[in-house]
Amino acid sequence: MIVFEVFLILIVSVYAFLVLKCCVKFYFYKPEINLKTSYKKVSVMVSAKNEEENISNFITNILSQSSENYELVLIDDNSLDKTFEIAEKFSDIILKKNPFSGKKSALKYGIDFCNGDFLILTDADCFGNRYWVETISKTAFAYDADMVLAPVIICAEDNSNIFQRLWQAEGFSLITITAGTCIWGRPVMSNGGNIGYKTFFFKNNVLSLNKKYSSGDDMFMMESAQRQRKKIVYVKDRNAVVRTFGPKNLKQLLRQRSRWVSKTGGYKEKFTLFFAGVIFFGNFFAAMLPLVVWFTDWRVSVFMVLTKFLSDFFSVKVSSDYYRKKQKISDIIVLEIIYPYYVLSSVAVFLFKGVRWK
Repeated sequence: MIVFEVFLILIVSVYAFLVLKCCVKFYFYKPEINLKTSYKKVSVMVSAKNEEENISNFITNILSQSSENYELVLIDDNSLDKTFEIAEKFSDIILKKNPFSGKKSALKYGIDFCNGDFLILTDADCFGNRYWVETISKTAFAYDADMVLAPVIICAEDNSNIFQRLWQAEGFSLITITAGTCIWGRPVMSNGGNIGYKTFFFKNNVLSLNKKYSSGDDMFMMESAQRQRKKIVYVKDRNAVVRTFGPKNLKQLLRQRSRWVSKTGGYKEKFTLFFAGVIFFGNFFAAMLPLVVWFTDWRVSVFMVLTKFLSDFFSVKVSSDYYRKKQKISDIIVLEIIYPYYVLSSVAVFLFKGVRWK
């Protein structure tokens, strides 16, 4: 049992080190750059499928941006509803139908219609404030970044719904990891709902999207940038945020997360795989806590619970406080209890039910 206890302590210690380092990097990062100059033209591209409920508000939101010279390129990915028909009512956009199938093929097809020097990708259910495009493009220009990562905040439609509040809290933890590792210089996460590239970099690396996997266009492109030692920057600015509504029920959530799990098989960056492995095993042993308590010294169990909780607590707190969406401690405690089982459930859904896009 001593060997197992040492291994458990090591896993939890490395888990805490990685998470807390992300917290520290995010908290103390203060961009000091001149945001007065931007690219001559920016392209905002989105692949939309079955988004008739969101598409009108999405287009209106994009067309009301403060940026002076930008365009919206919308690729309809074979929607079965009225997404395309609604989008046709807007004359100030570039609207095309994907002749193939799938988000990645839509992005590959759509890039040929983008005329901007810089490209911003988002989703049709994401909404930023009117300074969103301007903030991201000016930051990218100031840093001469080949790729920029920006936050996606999950909104709770009903604040009395603890399910929605919990996934909002989880989202802030993911923002901290995304930002922290990027600022650290070793990015392991990104979010395709809010991401930007130099247009020529995206065009030259479009084959990196890896069509074998239904999702992960952002991650595979980021890995391509890392291999080429391109500059990747996190946009720590409240105006760079986009907001979206998360999964409405547990079934949708597990389906979404199973897609995330599925693409890990395509990752090649060793640090990303190491980071993901540590996070998985940290949650695996937390889910097995009753057995851990039974087979180890009680002090090992206490160390594991307290260390993991404090790490996870600060990963939620630092980004939620910065983005002025403070989370309830009670919600974080509940999330800490159920999160390990949710992680294992996501893996199980992928293994036994596979992956399905919209």
